[in-house]
Amino acid sequence: MIKKLINQFLALLGLQLLYRTPRHLRGGRLKNLYVQVGKFNVAMPSTSLLPDIFKANPGYSSELGRLVAVTARKYADLRVIDVGANVGDTVAIVKSVSDVPVLCIEGDEQCFRLLETNTKQFRGISIHKLFLGEKTESIRAGFEKQGWNTTIIPSRNDSPTMLSLKSLDDFLPTLGDLHSYRVLKIDTEGFDCRIIRGGLNYVRQVRPVIAFEYNRDNMRRIGENGIETLSTLRDIGYDVILFYDGQGRLILSTTLSNAPLINDLHEYANGKNGAIYHYDLCVFHHDDEDIALAFQEAERRRLIFAG
Repeated sequence: MIKKLINQFLALLGLQLLYRTPRHLRGGRLKNLYVQVGKFNVAMPSTSLLPDIFKANPGYSSELGRLVAVTARKYADLRVIDVGANVGDTVAIVKSVSDVPVLCIEGDEQCFRLLETNTKQFRGISIHKLFLGEKTESIRAGFEKQGWNTTIIPSRNDSPTMLSLKSLDDFLPTLGDLHSYRVLKIDTEGFDCRIIRGGLNYVRQVRPVIAFEYNRDNMRRIGENGIETLSTLRDIGYDVILFYDGQGRLILSTTLSNAPLINDLHEYANGKNGAIYHYDLCVFHHDDEDIALAFQEAERRRLIFAG
């Protein structure tokens, strides 16, 4: 109690005690930490925020698992695409509720090594080391938060690093029939909308449920508008959309046709200026209205019971 009161006072001065400093800022030798994610233990680098996040909120991002479970009730042959698979934490979330095949895509070298290790405990996993973008190309880019939450910052001429990107539409045909890939999850620190646009042929054809991060702070840094991609999804038949805060708590559900509300939400969560830093979104094609309504109702009940 005394430490809490001291920290509350110090917080007014912009200070914290060391024991409350996030793990990734404490320095020290890099090591792997084993973290409980759903029903599984997942190795994570000590530089990552994730160990502290899951300790504080064991249900972090658990809506993805529930989304996969409700979708699997309709599609018995369901497969999941996990873009920005990181170290395999989202695979563990999915596998904790549904033993469905998952295709993992991760471009960061350190994350990919841990992804290989962590996914050995699961069956039906395929992993691919690459970065995705709006189109297949090579760009100059800088990197931030490598090894745990890689953020790509495209640069016109001041970065010596050339990065190869591939579009989802160029990559997926190598896998054969795509129709069982009915859930597309993307978490790529600002590149999410670009990746969706790079996979529009697949999206139009398969009409997957799409779960992705909507991080305007990162999107602004790479010149990404974001809301235009939401409009594109609306125009190709996507309808119900659920907004979550960054901790996985449902904010509200609406439809993409409700343009004034969508615009208000877009303008509000614009990074550090909003109490909600970013959204996690789930969008459903009107062909899956039954899944959308079932998931929507279950998430609302869960919010009520959680208090």
